[in-house]
Amino acid sequence: MTKVDIQSVLFVEDDADTQAAVRFALQDLHQIHVRVCSSAREGLQAAADFRANLLLLDVMMPEIDGPTVLAGLRQNAIHRDTPAIFLTSLVQADDLRYYQSLGVAGVIPKPFDPLTLAERIAAILGEMPEAQPSPPPMPDELDVLHRVFARELPVKLERIRGALAQCRTEPVARQECARLWELIEDLRNAASAYGNHRISSAAQRAEQRVASLVLSPNRSSQDLLEIEMELTGWSL
Repeated sequence: MTKVDIQSVLFVEDDADTQAAVRFALQDLHQIHVRVCSSAREGLQAAADFRANLLLLDVMMPEIDGPTVLAGLRQNAIHRDTPAIFLTSLVQADDLRYYQSLGVAGVIPKPFDPLTLAERIAAILGEMPEAQPSPPPMPDELDVLHRVFARELPVKLERIRGALAQCRTEPVARQECARLWELIEDLRNAASAYGNHRISSAAQRAEQRVASLVLSPNRSSQDLLEIEMELTGWSL
């Protein structure tokens, strides 16, 4: 693949925590200009007058998903040949084959490490510089990220506890489980964006358990006990 000098990125992502993490990883650490778009429609509009060296796209978004956004961007002559990378938690074998069929340069799984995101992108694009060492971590910026997450964590946990309480009634409603699933996913995204991989991994396990409840015809509140017990350990 032709080497690409990454100077500007068009980033389409609806999650605010992931937006902040990517800004930190690319703009703050590497002075790469990041045009952040919070929706697919916003991304397609921005592409009309923003020439990017890279398209960085979330896959799962409301209304219009990442692959559809990519197809729309390819209709614009400016971005017909711009390398694209998907940033997503959907990385099963079938998912990866599908992304490959769309002609993306690569896929970076969520959760990701903000400190190494630029290097992973550079490696995908084939431009990893051998003579230049990776920049050292920046303690001040990292400390800010950790303090922001610490402030948000109690609020997110309280919402999850409230959703768990709603799920305790028998029979457990699919809608209530789906709401719990969304809140845990939000916590996982925030934890991974701010670099707390312990909570991110725990939330991912909880997501899988709740997902099985959403899909199961025989849901019981007893199945939620393990998640509720784990909540006490989801702290900084």
